[in-house]
Amino acid sequence: MYIATGMIFLAALTAPFHVEAAEQDTIHVVCTNTTLADFIAHLLNGTDSTVDHIMPAGVCPAHFDTRPSDVQRIASADIIIALGWEPWLQDIIEASGATVTRINCAGLGEWNLPSGARTYVKALRDNLTVALPAHQQLIRGNAARYLERINHTAEDAQKMIQSQGYTGKKVVCMQWQQAFVSWLGLNVTATYAPPERLSTQDMLNITAAASKSDICAVIDNLQSGTDFGASVAADAQISHVVLTNFPGAAPAAGTYLEMLTYNTEQLVTGISSHQHKQGEINDLEGDISALKLQRDVTLTLTIISAGAALMLLILYRRK
Repeated sequence: MYIATGMIFLAALTAPFHVEAAEQDTIHVVCTNTTLADFIAHLLNGTDSTVDHIMPAGVCPAHFDTRPSDVQRIASADIIIALGWEPWLQDIIEASGATVTRINCAGLGEWNLPSGARTYVKALRDNLTVALPAHQQLIRGNAARYLERINHTAEDAQKMIQSQGYTGKKVVCMQWQQAFVSWLGLNVTATYAPPERLSTQDMLNITAAASKSDICAVIDNLQSGTDFGASVAADAQISHVVLTNFPGAAPAAGTYLEMLTYNTEQLVTGISSHQHKQGEINDLEGDISALKLQRDVTLTLTIISAGAALMLLILYRRK
């Protein structure tokens, strides 16, 4: 995930009466992605509001191509919530001719880390209470409850890895999932950039890193493409695990909290599958060793028996 550096700021691109009017009617909030939309939906729960998002969950923000319907979304918005580094946003705002309140979240870290999510929620809480002062108390109460849920979900995710005994398991990881995977307790031994940025030497280095005997999985990021990771995992005969950093990209990951649980479960399943295969391979190797031993013993006994028979035959003929 690309993370821009900068300050959080609330840039009002309209006169104050616009927000005041929005507070009297339905507040229409448009977010650039599903993560922000989910955060905002929790913060505005209980208000007369609608929350929409522009970018589909399975698409990388930097590669997203806007549509005419996105201009309409912006034109109908009272508030726009953005990461602050979407290269396409300003163009559709200008195309819409809209004057709206815009909240940019830049420099807040990685939202797929629970600590990062808490930072986003607090920043959005503070900005929304300024933009919508009539709902201050409700927004702050919603934020407190949601932050607590993030904490509980984060604890459960780490416990899931620990209870399986997977802490410290070695993996190769796409760089945008490295922080989350390391936070869970796995040992990321090598990372790689989005496939379009990789040189031939980069690819060879990652293939070599994944081929080491103690690596159990290659972990990919859905939005950045998964073909390269799948190929590396297949060559190394280890698990290929695909995580998402936007909710809504998988049926079981419709919300941010569900996404945390889903990603953790994907890791558990992938590592478990690798260990099961390794167990089958070890059992097969054990069976082969046992068969070889049985063959060698049988061959030895056959030779001994043949030798004894030959000696008896020689002794018999001497008589």
